[in-house]
Amino acid sequence: MTADSALPTPAFDTFPRYADLTALLEAYARARPDIVELRSIGRSHEGRDIWLVVLTRKATGADTTKPALWVDGNIHAAELTACTAILYFLHHLCSGDGVDERTTHLLDTRVVYACPRLNPDGAELALADTPRFIRSSTRPYPFDEHPVDGMTVQDVDGDGRILYMRIRDPHGTYRKHPAEPRLMVAREPGEIGGEYYRVVPEGLLTNWDGVRMRVNPDREGLDLNRNFPSLWRQEFEQHGAGPYPTSEPEVRAMVDFCVAHPNIGAAINFHTHSGVILRPMGTTSDDDMTPEDLWMFKRLSAIGEQLTGYPAISGFHDFKYHPKEVITGTQDWVY
Repeated sequence: MTADSALPTPAFDTFPRYADLTALLEAYARARPDIVELRSIGRSHEGRDIWLVVLTRKATGADTTKPALWVDGNIHAAELTACTAILYFLHHLCSGDGVDERTTHLLDTRVVYACPRLNPDGAELALADTPRFIRSSTRPYPFDEHPVDGMTVQDVDGDGRILYMRIRDPHGTYRKHPAEPRLMVAREPGEIGGEYYRVVPEGLLTNWDGVRMRVNPDREGLDLNRNFPSLWRQEFEQHGAGPYPTSEPEVRAMVDFCVAHPNIGAAINFHTHSGVILRPMGTTSDDDMTPEDLWMFKRLSAIGEQLTGYPAISGFHDFKYHPKEVITGTQDWVY
């Protein structure tokens, strides 16, 4: 069957809300039932279906009989372009079937399990009329109490954006850029005699002591990317990891699906941070990896570099928030 002229096209200049995303995925399944199946692999914390698109030629066999690629995106709430990347991949495969030889061969012989939005609750909050910028799930963690003091970040003026404010302060650490006064630049060590500011996010300040302006952490302190079973560490060792591995329904849905589908032989997790291609491991040196695996990762990563221009780097050697701390999460668990 050739590409269907009635195939829907995502609006790549807009991030879809959950209802629009659901309708779009259902439209693909209706337009190309021979290669597209829509499944729910579970429900989120707030009860939304976590949609999975199964892409393969049904006439050539069941999806479980073919080698599979897993792709997921938008595990982090505001990383919405990750969802867009998977929608682009979905549209590319559907529109290229019967037109492009390699795409047709892939659909004949392989299966792609594509989860555009693993964290629908967080994304919906990021896209709300009054948005919130949180890391992952909307479940309060590790505490559900409201803060008694400090700055709580929110869209105070209701314009749909959370901006930053500058407040004149002789002890502030920022000053105006000499050529662009709207831009704040860091004050140099030892610098005196200028006009200085502190910079704080838009929000409400409660019980201010007149000196400190502490920004409160989000009540929603989970990071779903840290909730996977591989080398899971509790809260005091790795912030946001949850009370136990796969405690969160979004992560449990992915883990259960992958474990139940041993035909999955490769995986890509789409994020929008740093403009790099990250490869395993996150906790182990390249010298300690299985050499054949490392060679294959480097070979595929080199192709990724050529296609995207993003450097392919090791999570352990090149991507740490602190030189003495490692990061565990989705990537190491899937590997």
